[in-house]
Amino acid sequence: MSFKLKTILLFLGISLIPYALTMLLMGSSFRQEQYSAVTQDMNTQLRITGEHIDQNLETLKKDISFIAKSDVMNDIYTQDLDHRISDTLLAKKNDTNLDGDLYVIDQKNMIVASSDFGSIGSTMKQKSFFSVPIISTFTKQPIATIAVTYSLKNFKQFFSNAPQRHYYVRNSDGKIDLRPSIFEESLEVSYTLLMKPEITIVLEEKKELAYRLLYKYEQWFILLLIAGAVFIASAAYYVATTLIRPVITLADVAKKVTKTQDYTQQVKIDRDDEIGQLSDAFNTMIGGMDTALEEITALNKEIEDTQREVVFTMGSIGESRSKETGNHVRRVAEYSKLLALYSGLNENEAEMLRQASPMHDIGKVAIPDAVLNKPGRFDEEERRIMDTHAALGYEMLKHSQRELLLMAATVAYEHHEKWDGSGYPRGLSGEAIHIYGRITALADVFDALGSDRVYKSAWEDERIFNLFREERGKHFDPSLIDIFFDHLDEFLTIRGHLRDKI
Repeated sequence: MSFKLKTILLFLGISLIPYALTMLLMGSSFRQEQYSAVTQDMNTQLRITGEHIDQNLETLKKDISFIAKSDVMNDIYTQDLDHRISDTLLAKKNDTNLDGDLYVIDQKNMIVASSDFGSIGSTMKQKSFFSVPIISTFTKQPIATIAVTYSLKNFKQFFSNAPQRHYYVRNSDGKIDLRPSIFEESLEVSYTLLMKPEITIVLEEKKELAYRLLYKYEQWFILLLIAGAVFIASAAYYVATTLIRPVITLADVAKKVTKTQDYTQQVKIDRDDEIGQLSDAFNTMIGGMDTALEEITALNKEIEDTQREVVFTMGSIGESRSKETGNHVRRVAEYSKLLALYSGLNENEAEMLRQASPMHDIGKVAIPDAVLNKPGRFDEEERRIMDTHAALGYEMLKHSQRELLLMAATVAYEHHEKWDGSGYPRGLSGEAIHIYGRITALADVFDALGSDRVYKSAWEDERIFNLFREERGKHFDPSLIDIFFDHLDEFLTIRGHLRDKI
């Protein structure tokens, strides 16, 4: 993130954050006030509606209780009296405009009178909304019950519904009745009936309507916030540009110097403050960098040349201890680079392998002369000692931080591993063996077989080639064997140029 952008953001943060927090706190307070005002209005309206319903139910229940206490009820089993009582119940139903019916039910749950004449004589199966017992004036014992079936539709006469605000009923079991529609978001207040506590009347208002004033405020808030942000950002941009233009000039010159490596360039900033001092220091620094870089470049080259010379010399020392010719490591180095290039490594990596491969047998410096230079075959113990040279070489080199020596450590460690896993020291197989180790293994064996050693004479070429064909996919990476034979003339040319002098 640029300094200019950081400066602008800092201005915005310092100015806008307190402003935005203030607006948000005001908005939260306004929202709470709006919510309280709306819910208070809804609660007032709902309470009035609920009280009307309770009054209506209470009046209905009193009227039913009055009927239950009338003298005519003592003779409910008298002939034709059921019809007179039914007429009374029907008159009450019509008088109250009741959506439901009134029933007189005996002790056996049989309907003996009803505002629904067709149900007389049948068993009462409907659930009553409420009921009142009929007490005999003679025995003072209940002789029957007046039950009322009451449809919740009766409540509609008390509901003043509108498209944005309406009532509905919620039963104690969670069932919803008389809900005209469902709002996506709404505010709700509720009132539990005193006469029927299991019924709750809910007044619901669409949130969009309830918060209409708040939404209008929020729209203005967003507009004011955006306007404030634009103003503060513009002011911050102007101030930041004025303050840091010299710094930008300084940065541009620094980038140009880095890109062109032209250390004669200077920054021209005529100021007496810290920025001016910084530009003077920058010009002084640029003036001395050219000489310093030349010295560093020369020193790095000297270090790299010395490192390559040390690596090659150490490889030669390892070979000389086993009385092998110095040209062996040179040939292995050239073979390794050639194989590396044809196997897909880039020029830089192939050249590094050429420099590292002479170290493949550096571990031999730790092998006793009696074993190292023994003519003929090793016994089992001597072979075990000789085979440790790969791990010894790795231990010598692995602690270096130099890329070349780390590559040499890998070569020393893995150049005796075999493609089929029968090699040492770890028994790696296939591509688990590093490409550096696979390449050096082939280069080393090719040169070793074609050279005289204390324990053998040089092999003829055809014998070497036959062995390579047999060991394809066993000792050696098949693809490297194919590369070797595809470019055999180049390998033989290298051997011819670096042949040991007799």
